[in-house]
Amino acid sequence: MAKVMVSLPDDLLAEVDAEARRGGTTRSAVMREFADAALRRRRETRAAAMRSLLREASPHGGHAAERVKSTRPEP
Repeated sequence: MAKVMVSLPDDLLAEVDAEARRGGTTRSAVMREFADAALRRRRETRAAAMRSLLREASPHGGHAAERVKSTRPEP
C-alpha cells in the first residue's frame, strides 16, 4: 500500500480525527473510506448519466459520441 502526504485545513483535519475516534479507527482508514465512497458515487453518477444519454440516442448512433464526450470531467 502506498503512503501519501495530504495537506488539509485544520478544521477539516479535526473532523477527520473526530470521525476516526467515533469509529475507533485511524485517520488513514477514515480517509480511505471517504475517498472510496466519493469515487464510487462519482463512477455511479457518470454511469447513470451515460445510460440516460444512450437511452436518448438514436439506435443508429446519432450524436451519442459527442454527448458522451460532453459529460467528461475537466482534466
